[in-house]
Amino acid sequence: MNFWIVTVGEPLPGFSGTSRPWRSGLLAALLAERGHTVTWWVSTVDHFSKSLWMNQSCSHTVSENLELQFLHGCLYRRNVSIARYRNHRQIAREFSRIALTRERPDLVLCSYPPIELSEAAVAYAAARDIPVYLDIRDLWPDEILTRVPDPARPVARLALAPLYRAAQRAVRGATGLIGISQAYLDWGLRMAGRHATAQDLVIPLGYTGNLDRIRHSPATERRLRDVGVDPGKQMCWFSGTFVGNIDLGTVIEAARLLADREDIQFVFSGSGERDTAWRRQAAGLNNVIFTGWVGSEELAWLSTVAWAGLGAYKPNATMSLPNKLFEYMSMGLPILLSLGGEAERLVTDHGLGDCYRAGDAGHLAALVRQRSTDTGWRSACSRNGRELFQSTFSPDIVYRRYADTLEDRANARS
Repeated sequence: MNFWIVTVGEPLPGFSGTSRPWRSGLLAALLAERGHTVTWWVSTVDHFSKSLWMNQSCSHTVSENLELQFLHGCLYRRNVSIARYRNHRQIAREFSRIALTRERPDLVLCSYPPIELSEAAVAYAAARDIPVYLDIRDLWPDEILTRVPDPARPVARLALAPLYRAAQRAVRGATGLIGISQAYLDWGLRMAGRHATAQDLVIPLGYTGNLDRIRHSPATERRLRDVGVDPGKQMCWFSGTFVGNIDLGTVIEAARLLADREDIQFVFSGSGERDTAWRRQAAGLNNVIFTGWVGSEELAWLSTVAWAGLGAYKPNATMSLPNKLFEYMSMGLPILLSLGGEAERLVTDHGLGDCYRAGDAGHLAALVRQRSTDTGWRSACSRNGRELFQSTFSPDIVYRRYADTLEDRANARS
């Protein structure tokens, strides 16, 4: 069959070096391996480096059955900005233009957001009676509202009215909705103004990395030791992008409260628009280390020496079951989490770690003090996490089910 996957903002095969494939990348590769023709519609902008992969819309062959179709849009420097909004409008127009020149697909799967690209994909497929599914990964435009001070939210909500209307058109026109959690699916159904049907389902993110198979070199370990990482200490580790719902500010203040504990260290791997502010906040704290962006070898080594993984999210974060949970589970790392809802229930019901109150540095510091002497806690959390990941959230299980679902839906329509 002929599948279209419409997703921007993921690592691309042949362009992103050794970066692991994410949700759409893994799914596209699996469908291609099964003999289907897959066109993966992507942006010419590398969302992570804020640079251009291509200077114009064009196609690139990855393998016999997998092709990347680049959609050109302007560069943007900030994740929430007018430039990014302009980019999304541009790539949506490019999709609508180029789609008319391509062979008709049997099914379209589009990641939501971007809102504009989702609306364009749904409009194209619905007009041709092609099944189209939206994979809901982020709650836009709600996420924008969470970044606006409370007094200004009514005005912001009014300003965002066109985006809300576009979002409603997209979810209402889709054949079905796929949520990365039940909360995300419920959000999409509320936006669509309908109840769930057999076409709607939950498929979690899982984790697509394979750090356990990567062997790090001595040079990798030396580089991380040189920036201050001490594997002899109990290391609370965060790896990811310093934006959006992430709250390392509270973690830094917890580190300040634990400055008397020379055996505890906080390590942050990654970067982003909050990088400068958080480095400034942590100035003078010897127990806080910023490694910058790290590659797969560095991640592999850090995952073996870390004591716990930080699921550090700001109060009222819109996340539900973020990838970070499955990543830490796959590594056998206990989770220190500041999310409620489904994430909190997953961690507490399965004995994967502890939850602290979002924004409460004192609570986090107290938990770390308490658990730092409890070797049984860490061993149990590590074992529980690995077992649950292998039985429920491994990529083989999650994405085999995803590919099976898409094949069944396309076959049913045929």
